[in-house]
Amino acid sequence: MKLWRLRLRTMTAITITTMLIFAVALVYFGVSWYADNIEERIIAQLSPDASKAFSDIDRGVMPDQRQLQALIEVLPGLEDEADNELLKSVFVFGLLAVLLCSLLGYFISRRIAAPLGELADAARRMATGDFSGGAKIKANPIAEVAFLVDSFESLTRELQMMERRLKFNTMAVAHELRTPLTILQGRLHGIADDVFPLDKQAIRHLIVHVEGLARLVDDLRTLSLAETNSLVKDTQPLDLAAECAAVVEAARPLMDEAGIDIDMSLEPAPICGDRQRLRQLLLILMDNVRRYAASGKFLRCSTGLQDGRPFVAIEDKGPGFPPGVEAHGIELFWRMEPSRARKTGGTGLGLSIARAIARAHDSDLQIKTRPDGGAIVTVVFGKTS
Repeated sequence: MKLWRLRLRTMTAITITTMLIFAVALVYFGVSWYADNIEERIIAQLSPDASKAFSDIDRGVMPDQRQLQALIEVLPGLEDEADNELLKSVFVFGLLAVLLCSLLGYFISRRIAAPLGELADAARRMATGDFSGGAKIKANPIAEVAFLVDSFESLTRELQMMERRLKFNTMAVAHELRTPLTILQGRLHGIADDVFPLDKQAIRHLIVHVEGLARLVDDLRTLSLAETNSLVKDTQPLDLAAECAAVVEAARPLMDEAGIDIDMSLEPAPICGDRQRLRQLLLILMDNVRRYAASGKFLRCSTGLQDGRPFVAIEDKGPGFPPGVEAHGIELFWRMEPSRARKTGGTGLGLSIARAIARAHDSDLQIKTRPDGGAIVTVVFGKTS
């Protein structure tokens, strides 16, 4: 249920107005009550004649001259005493109103500031590297404070996710680097110990692993550019149909070598994007078909408009994606084959890079499995202007 919240300035105005009304009411009713007591005490102090004259005047009856003279004689002193008592009552009740309003203001300020104190404690824990966030911070009726609390909790969740992602990425990078470095180290030690001959074949073997490491470093650099929003720089009006046709012609020799038939259904799909990065995305998707879906012997590249939005789709008839991949998405270093074997080559970063390029163009990469086998990877862009 959504809570009704006030803006801070509105809450401050309401609080100040309430305390002022409370203070004025307390002084007014307190002084009125005390004034009645003063009158009763003064009447009790009068002589019988003066008291009888005061009572007659209060009832609207003309008092006796002697009684009236007795009242007139004591009246100035009684008025001074009543005024002093009344001033004292104003001071006392005014001081009481200030004290009670201060307590009320302290209580309200504590209610407002309590979440801020919890935020400060959580921020100090985060400064030490603890992103757990602790218990959920209590809701607050102040809109600005509630917005700050919600933003802080969102930031905490994002930092937790980033921390988990960083740990996973670090382990994944270490995992991917370990095998080629171990091979290189073992081969070089073998050559140094004269176990393996130092010939051109051995050097070519080492170069293959060095090139694999270079590709991995380049792919990691590409992903780092995506994290800093520096992946797409040179944007211009493009047609996805023309870009797909160019990439297909460039990739056709490799597809022919793998025995893959290419089918194209290219309708105009105008977008504004980075030509180099978009061709890199398309080449990654097509190369994934060659590596992991060559058994289907089929690749279809489609472009056009879907609900007014340009799209490009790469479709194959291979083994398809593992079950549930649509739900958990694409992980870093994720490969289509469950064994993560390197027999197909690549760094395992292809789809991650493709998704990063798609997101840099305000779109996303969607993957799904075809009902009759195979996979479809679609990138849907924003509506054309």
